[in-house]
Parts: sequence; C-alpha cells; structure tokens
Amino acid sequence: MKDSQKRKSGVASIKDIASEAGVAISTVSNVINETRFVAEDTKEKVLDAIKKLNYRPNIIARGLRIKSTRTIGLILPDISSSFFSQVIYGIEEIARQRDYTMILGCTNFDFREEVKIVNRLLDSFIDGLIFFSGFDNYEFIKKIYDRNIPIVVIDKTLGDSEIPTVVIDNVAAVENCVNYLCSYNHKKICYVTFSLGNQTTVRQRYEGYLSGLKKNGIDFDPDFVLMSEDMRLNETASSYRIVKDFLKKGKLPTAFLTAADVFAYGILRALSEEGFKVPEDISVMGFDNILFSQFTKPLLTTLKQQKRVMGKIAMNLLVDIIEGREVKDKTIIVPTSIVERESVSFAKDK
Repeated sequence: MKDSQKRKSGVASIKDIASEAGVAISTVSNVINETRFVAEDTKEKVLDAIKKLNYRPNIIARGLRIKSTRTIGLILPDISSSFFSQVIYGIEEIARQRDYTMILGCTNFDFREEVKIVNRLLDSFIDGLIFFSGFDNYEFIKKIYDRNIPIVVIDKTLGDSEIPTVVIDNVAAVENCVNYLCSYNHKKICYVTFSLGNQTTVRQRYEGYLSGLKKNGIDFDPDFVLMSEDMRLNETASSYRIVKDFLKKGKLPTAFLTAADVFAYGILRALSEEGFKVPEDISVMGFDNILFSQFTKPLLTTLKQQKRVMGKIAMNLLVDIIEGREVKDKTIIVPTSIVERESVSFAKDK
C-alpha cells in the first residue's frame, strides 16, 4: 500500500497526489490550475487520485499563482440588521452565479474595527471589496481605491469621486414620504431619526424631510424632530422611550415619519400604551420596508428600498471590475417606492 493511501483521512498534499497517480508534481499542478495541456488518460489518473485522497487545494496559494482567489470581502456595520441581511442575500446570490466566495466582516459601528477588518481581508488576497460603512470615511475608502483594489460602496454617496457606488436618492425618497403624508392632509409631521452625526445617509434623509416640508408650504418646527444618540444601539427601544416622553408634553403631531422601520415599531408601541389609535388618531410611516413591517399591527406603510437588488447590482458591478469589463455607470441609483398598508390615514384636525 502506498504511503499516500494511508493519509486518506488526513490532509493530502500535491506530492501525495503525484505519488498516487504515478506522475510528476508539475503534472498534478497543471491539472489543478489548468495551466498546460495534459493527456486525457493522465488527467484521469490525477483526478482519480485527488478524489481518492480527498485533496483540497490551498485556495490562497493557488490564487497567488493565477492572480485570483475568486473571493470578495464584504464590510458591514451590523450583521443583526434585517436591512443588511437582505443586501447580503442579493450579494451572495450573484456570488454563487458568478462562482465567487464571500468573506464577511462586521464592524459593529466601530471605525477602528473597520480598519482592522479591511486590512485582514486585504492580507487574505481577496479579489475585491464591497463596502457598507457605518461612517463617513471617504479618505479611508479612497486609500483602498488608490491601491487599485476593486471596490464598490453601498448606501453612501461620495460626491464626484470615481469610486463605484450603489445608492438610493435619500433626499428624494424622504421628500416622497412627506408628499405622501401631505396628500392625507398631514401638516404636523414629526420626524424620528438617528442623530445626524457623521453619516451622510442620515443627513440626506433629514434634508429630504426639510425640503419636503418646504415644498408643501409647511413651516419647520424643531419640536417635531426627535433624535437620540443611542438609537444606533437599539433603535426600537430608543424610539419607544423618546416618543413616550414626547407624547407626555402634549404637543402632538398628526403623523410620525421615521428614518427607518425599526423606529416605527417603538413608536407603535408607545402610541398604543398612551391610548392613541393608529391611524385613527395619529399616522405612522416607516422607511426601508424590512420583513417585519408586514406583521405589525396595524401593518406599516413605509418606503421600500430594493435591498436584494442593491446587493445584486453591487456584486455584479464588482465582478465586472475584477474581470476587466468596461463599467460605464459608476454611480447606480436604485429606485424606491411607497408601500401602502394600514398605518396612514387622513389627518384629524388638531
């Protein structure tokens, strides 16, 4: 019995395969990497040996030889978020179709962790990177791009940069939400959002709220903007607490508009506990259309982001860049739409 046969249950090497098949190591390498022609009968011997010994090639070592690992890195700030998970589904679907593997790194909204994970991924010889950052960190992203590493950024506009991005028009999207509420005669619209901080996306949505009010002839009331520093940590619980406190002050809106569906869930509970009916007394509108919004009571009217579509577009764009295809549109704006359910009705006079 050959020594290599004794290693069937262990980790076989390319040398073991060559010994089992009775060929040179270079021949095994040519079969695995498809670098040179190998006679069919010899190729069959090598493949039989690979199967028999359960050989698994070292992907990174092979990638260094052929200058591709067919692996991409994905950076995102929160793996528990329903929004991000839907984007991941879209990315993973295209990765399978185009024969790529995905490595996921979650930063938990920690910039130092973000830098650390990116560097680890780049050290792993990934072919490209999809970046879903929790920060406005253009300089950091630009440094990656300037190293000629294929990169696509999701959900973040980067001004006039040439870095490829997949986004929605956040300003127009929130404007549309305000327009929708105004079509139901709402003029006292309370906006519940993340703290503005250093997030372009959050600021753009706030800008959409302000411009929506202005275009509908509604004066801005700072009392009708609720935000909290800890909303990033537990958005639903935070919105519940902040709205409970707000309702006790007695200055009531006719509608709440949120920067994310998860805020709306806390608002619905707060309104219910304070004796308000939705939408009979106060309307509530979300933003994102994540899965659970189909199961709230009442069902949540919200703005739909095409999350899986964003993931699919980003992955296709990245692979095209990796494989050297011409990319004409480097900024792709994904359309949004309003999903009408049960949580918005005509405003009561207040």
